[in-house]
Amino acid sequence: MRFFFEKRTDTTPLGHTTTIIGAVVLALVFGAGFLATVGVDPLEAYTLVVEEVFLSSYGWQDLLVKFTPLLFMGCAVALAAQMRLWNIGAEGQFHMGTVFVTWGSLHLNPDTWGWSLLLVMGLLAIAGGGLWGSIPGVLKARFGVNEIITSLLLNYVAVAWVDQHLFGSWRDPASNNFPITREFADVARLPSFGNTSVHFGLILALVVAVVVAWVLLKTKLGFQIQLTGDNPDAAGYAGVNGRLLIILVFAFSGAIAGLAGFSEVTGIHYRLQQNISIGYGYTGIIVAWLARNHPLGILLSALFMAVIFVSAEMLQIEYGLPIAMVYLYQGVILFTVLGSEIFTEYKLRLRTA
Repeated sequence: MRFFFEKRTDTTPLGHTTTIIGAVVLALVFGAGFLATVGVDPLEAYTLVVEEVFLSSYGWQDLLVKFTPLLFMGCAVALAAQMRLWNIGAEGQFHMGTVFVTWGSLHLNPDTWGWSLLLVMGLLAIAGGGLWGSIPGVLKARFGVNEIITSLLLNYVAVAWVDQHLFGSWRDPASNNFPITREFADVARLPSFGNTSVHFGLILALVVAVVVAWVLLKTKLGFQIQLTGDNPDAAGYAGVNGRLLIILVFAFSGAIAGLAGFSEVTGIHYRLQQNISIGYGYTGIIVAWLARNHPLGILLSALFMAVIFVSAEMLQIEYGLPIAMVYLYQGVILFTVLGSEIFTEYKLRLRTA
C-alpha cells in the first residue's frame, strides 16, 4: 500500500475555505506545542487570549488598530498578485508614504492650510508609496528584472532613508537626541472614534478594500489585470499594453501601502519615528495568501493576523515571552497555509498493490 496524489476534477470555494481553516487549526496546534516548550500552559494561554482580546474593550481597540494597516497591506499585495506579480516591497512603500506625509506636516503651515492639510498629506502618501512602487514596475516592464528582488531590496533603502531624516534635520530638538520628529499639528491628525484609539484610518482601509474589489471584479481594468496575469499572450492579442499595466499595478499597489503609512503616522503616532511598522508589509503577504488574493477575503485574513499580533502582545506581557513568538506564529501559519495549497488541487489517495 502507498499514498499518492490524484488531481481534482473541480475545486470549490468551500473546499478552499475548509483547507485554509484546517491549516490555521494545525498552526494553532503547532503554536501550542511551542508554548509548552517554553513552560507556558497552552490552554491557559489561549483562554487568556480569548478573554483579553475579544472580551475587553482595550483588546478590541488594539485589534482594530492592528487590523487597519494589515488590511491596507493585504490589498496592496493582492492587487499585484492578481497579475501574478510579487510586490515584496510594501514595507518600503509604507515607509516612503510616512516620509512624504511627515514632509508635508513639517513644511506646510497648518494655520494656512487648516483641515485641508490632512487631505494634502494623504495625497502625498499616495504619491510617495506610488512612486516607490513604480520603480520595480518600470524595471520589470522595461528590462525584465525580477520584481521580487528589486521590491525587496528597496525596503532597506526606504528604511535607511527614514533613519537618515530622523537622525538628521527632522529630529526634534526637544527630544533629548531621540530619533523622532516633532509632533504633528492637531489639523494633521486623523480623528478617533470617541475616547478610543481606533481612528478613521479604519474607514479609509475598508473603503480601499471595497474599491479594489470593485476594480478587479467589475471594471475593464480589473479584467485586463487578471487576463494578463493568467495569459499574457492572450492579453497581448487582445490589445492590452502589458508593460504599461505592470507599471500601473505596481504604482497602485505602492499607493495603497503608502496610505497605510499615512494612516499609521497620522492616526496613532502623530510623528515619524523608528520602527513605525512592526513588519506590516511582510505580514501583508501572509494576509493576501490566506485570502487567496481575493480583496474581500482579505477582510477576514487581516482580522485573523491582527488577532495574532494582539495575542502575542498579551502573551509577552503576561508570560514575558519575546517578540520572536510573533514571528514564529507568522512563519508557522505561512508554512501550513502554503503546504495546504496542494490539497485544494489534489486528493490524497491510498493505493493497494
